[in-house]
Amino acid sequence: MLATVAQAQDIGFDVDDSVIPQRPPSHIFDPAKWLSPDEEDRIQNELARELRDHEIDIYIVTRAKQPVQGAKTYARTLGETWSRAPVWCVIFYVPGDPSGFHVQAAGLGLDPARVNRAVAEASKRARREMNEKDRVMAAWSECAEVLRFMHNARDLSVDAVVEKQNELRGEWISKEKWKRIIMVGLIGLVVVLAAVAYYFFTGRQKKKCPAVYHFPDTAWRRRYQAPFSGGGGVVANSRHKKERVTVQSEAAEKES
Repeated sequence: MLATVAQAQDIGFDVDDSVIPQRPPSHIFDPAKWLSPDEEDRIQNELARELRDHEIDIYIVTRAKQPVQGAKTYARTLGETWSRAPVWCVIFYVPGDPSGFHVQAAGLGLDPARVNRAVAEASKRARREMNEKDRVMAAWSECAEVLRFMHNARDLSVDAVVEKQNELRGEWISKEKWKRIIMVGLIGLVVVLAAVAYYFFTGRQKKKCPAVYHFPDTAWRRRYQAPFSGGGGVVANSRHKKERVTVQSEAAEKES
């Protein structure tokens, strides 16, 4: 009689391992009927608060027997499939199984090795409770605490990285601005120095080349019926050659 009832319970509440169960409407998936309705309501309220306030999606899953793929693989598959938040955790338990509960967790941007170590330490603390139900309840509570800490630390680190990037970007913009100012100043200084050098060089060249003075050409003219005057009209003239030619042309016109 008892064997028949137990077999009926196993058939009625067991889960097909060939398909992944759909996400339950609550945070508790209890086909083994291990929790009472009052316990489910109380735990559901606390797990819903974790999701709403801290973005940590925690599920408690029970089954009448171990899945064929193994407890850890099964729990991780459910977590990756069901999760609606950046961080998730699944506490899997088969009532009466000597191995106890199993925990799998992960988080977006969290180091898997660190998450596994933190969850293992939390599970170790939870196993100190007196009975198995208290151990399972302590497991989700301890895991929620460490995951909340890691998730918050990740958010702080991301904010710090963004702030550092903004700071470096501001420094880069400031440096580029000063580089442009210095470049424009250097170009202006080079132009000024080039102009000064040009005027200095051309001034020295003018000093090195003094004015050249020439005696004007002798204006031959008759005097007192003599053949030529003998050059009595020779004077020093510092005017340019063009001016001298003009003067000579005017003198020749007057003579003619």
